[in-house]
Amino acid sequence: MSETNGWFAAGDRDDPDATMTAIREGSADEPRNWPALAVEAGFASETEEYYDALREATTAATRAAVTERERADDRQLVHAIRAMDDMGRILL
Repeated sequence: MSETNGWFAAGDRDDPDATMTAIREGSADEPRNWPALAVEAGFASETEEYYDALREATTAATRAAVTERERADDRQLVHAIRAMDDMGRILL
């Protein structure tokens, strides 16, 4: 995020991929009045709309992160089972 732009500057509110990516990859050096900046930028018409969009974007980002972790755990399990299978064949 730039000094004046928040996660909402990533694009259209109706583009969940862009807002999710901005949430996951963005950062800020210090807190700012993000709701007011979002309203000024035209991202939201009012503060409540900003918070609704923020909730949607953070929920999507969290779901994506959990899905990635679950897949990583599943891959580790598959590798462990294959290793055990290989050991069984070697020892028998």
